[in-house]
Amino acid sequence: MTWREAGPVAGPQAGYTADDPPEVRRRARSARRRRRRLTGFLVVALVSLLAGLAVGYVRGYFSDGRPGATVTVVIPGGATLSDIATILAERGVVPHARAFVIRAEADGYGTKFKPGTYRLRENEPYDSLVAQLLKGSAPPTVRVTIPEGMTLAQTAALVARRVPGISERDYLQAARDDPPRVRLAGYRPGTTLEGLLFPATYEVTPDTGARRFVRLQLEAFRERLAQVDLRRARAANLTPYDVVIIASLVEREAKVAAERPLVAAVIWNRLRRGMLLQIDATVQYALGETKPVLTYDDLKVDSPYNTYLHPGLPPTPIANPGLAALQAAANPARVDYLYYVLRNDGSGRHYFSTTYEQFLADKAKAAANAQ
Repeated sequence: MTWREAGPVAGPQAGYTADDPPEVRRRARSARRRRRRLTGFLVVALVSLLAGLAVGYVRGYFSDGRPGATVTVVIPGGATLSDIATILAERGVVPHARAFVIRAEADGYGTKFKPGTYRLRENEPYDSLVAQLLKGSAPPTVRVTIPEGMTLAQTAALVARRVPGISERDYLQAARDDPPRVRLAGYRPGTTLEGLLFPATYEVTPDTGARRFVRLQLEAFRERLAQVDLRRARAANLTPYDVVIIASLVEREAKVAAERPLVAAVIWNRLRRGMLLQIDATVQYALGETKPVLTYDDLKVDSPYNTYLHPGLPPTPIANPGLAALQAAANPARVDYLYYVLRNDGSGRHYFSTTYEQFLADKAKAAANAQ
């Protein structure tokens, strides 16, 4: 057998034979290459046509139907486009997972969707759905509004009701039993954080823990206290912690905003003269309940918070004061009042006086108002 007989170099199927002139053989090879290119182009065009038809079909697939009920969809971190499509289809957000994958890939969104918790609609329009998945979703939050004048125990109960990740016991542990370290002149480390847990509105995630929430309140307290001018208090030998204690008394006693500086003035004046403060709110704190009228026995309760028995300020604040009370406690009205009594006329206001005789007269007037 010769080499020519063994090889497929020439033959009728190649369009020429070995005996043909070189020019003929070149033309035949060129024609064969053109046929191959044309065949390749036709294959590519056919594939592109089929892909275009598929995408066009998929695009039309998403245009039918109206959005339905709202559903919650959770896209976990690390989910592939196929995973996302399956989740969306299971929740009824898209009619068919594979159709969504084809269109999203064709539009260049294959790896751009973000994990998160979404509020979507059944049969969500494609453009709206993609816009949300590209933007991502913020984690759900819980808003907790803590009123001014709430005690630590009351705050613990409120926060525990609103934040799933916090129990009342955990909050008390973090704020009272094992508080974080706080630097504040006059405050003894390890003391309850009563008074330093600033009352405000906080927005947190549901899984926020008690210690994290307490630290947020402490940060808010530091920011607000920085807005208070403490120069006058320092001149009166009052520490910042003393100011907070006074502010808590003001917050619990004053029912009308305009009277905060007046109540603070009575407290300052009594401290300066060495008088017992005799503030009902401190006795209520010692009793652990707010009673509309204190009895004679109540006033004898054995507690360092009983300002009818013990001179000076109570050992800690008795509530968490707001900014207005802090400002009043640091800069009380410049008056000589030593006494006040609730008017009992429904206004929430007090009668203020400088003498005990006037106080007794005001007390009688308040009793008459209550009848």
